[in-house]
Amino acid sequence: MKYQDIVIVKRWIPILNEYERTRAKVTPRPFKFVKNLCEAHHISKKELRRYYCKWVEGGRKPESLLPHKRGAKPGSRRTPKEVERNIIKAYRRFGSNRYELVLLFKPYYLDKTPSPATMDRIKARYPLNGAAKKIIKRYEKQAPGELAHIDLSKVPKDIRYSLKIKELYIAALCDDCTRISYAEILKDKKASTLTYFTARSLSWFKQIYNFEFESIMSDNGPEFRGKLRYEHPFEVMCQQLGIKHIYTRTNRPQTNGKIEAFFKIVKKEFFYPNKFDSEKDVILNLGNFLFEYNHLRRHGGLNYETPFDKLQKVTELVS
Repeated sequence: MKYQDIVIVKRWIPILNEYERTRAKVTPRPFKFVKNLCEAHHISKKELRRYYCKWVEGGRKPESLLPHKRGAKPGSRRTPKEVERNIIKAYRRFGSNRYELVLLFKPYYLDKTPSPATMDRIKARYPLNGAAKKIIKRYEKQAPGELAHIDLSKVPKDIRYSLKIKELYIAALCDDCTRISYAEILKDKKASTLTYFTARSLSWFKQIYNFEFESIMSDNGPEFRGKLRYEHPFEVMCQQLGIKHIYTRTNRPQTNGKIEAFFKIVKKEFFYPNKFDSEKDVILNLGNFLFEYNHLRRHGGLNYETPFDKLQKVTELVS
């Protein structure tokens, strides 16, 4: 079973078990009404019922929860090649957007004119010339340890309320080249707390993966940057370790996008699919998730390799 399929199964089986207990009015049960169950897990009654029917009809097997392949066979409804070439020729000449292309070809192809969404798909199939192509600046360091990204984010409100904790944060540090990441649950976002977290992170990377960082990128928050660099604990630690501290542009989180993407994945695949009994339970399960993320989960930004596979490949090339 693929990793993304495991995430779906891991999310829905506990919900469906709770749904059955709620319907049967078994005591004790986690929720009094089905609507309370749906609100807690951010799902609709219709979606819950659809997954429950699939699960029961499939003999309560985990595989029955996975989406079925449906629709036309690949290529069976594709726009004819001649039409695609005419569309691309007009697009390169006039630079029209997808709606203008539909209006342009409507008198010729009538009801067989591709939709605006299909126009975009056709454009994506053919390379554009340099003048028409919008260049997006992306970068990736060539070797592990060249640059680390660090940031912190609040644990989702639902999780904090269920644990009866007002303030709870997740801090993370990831390597730019391999996307290998380390994270911890913190109770505050003081500069001293983030400094100790960073020291533990650097030690973890050195002991587990045997590389050190040359520079660290962070935002301009007070936990990372102070008015006087020689008095701020995070700045002092970087200076003493010989690590260059780089700042992102103000109001530009895209600069630190790799760590922002990590937080998005953590919330989608770790916090929301799971239920936690205590803060200790969150910490223990986070360790398991980090192992899955670094060694088992295929990363879209790495051509669907795992971060550890990327580390091995880069290490072989360097050696």
